[in-house]
Amino acid sequence: MLGQTPHIVEEIMTSPVVTVPASLPIEEALHLMREKKIHSVVVEPDGLNGAHGIMTQRDVLRKVVAADRPLFNVTVGELMSSPLITVSPDTTIKQCSIIMLDANIRRAVVMKSGRLVGIVSDTDIFQSVEERGWGPD
Repeated sequence: MLGQTPHIVEEIMTSPVVTVPASLPIEEALHLMREKKIHSVVVEPDGLNGAHGIMTQRDVLRKVVAADRPLFNVTVGELMSSPLITVSPDTTIKQCSIIMLDANIRRAVVMKSGRLVGIVSDTDIFQSVEERGWGPD
């Protein structure tokens, strides 16, 4: 529709983003997430784990609480979701949803000029589409 704001990832992403090392104990990560009032963190590689990913509160529920594992001695790197997919802020919501579906992931990291600027989730996309549609193609 003419005059409608383009429907891009930048409009629906969560920001600021908190990054944590893969070796961070899960208890510390959960404390940080509660303190910052966020539901997910970006996991950066460190000496113990070379992978990138995203760890969410849902990952903790699914992989620790539901599995009846003790929280001690569990690191963020053990719980994170991978692979880490990145999109740019000007990616359309429709393009982003296709990328995420193809990769079978629920969240993507938003990068601009080599810097981490946000996270977009399938829930963000669904809510936006439900409220405003896909926007112009």
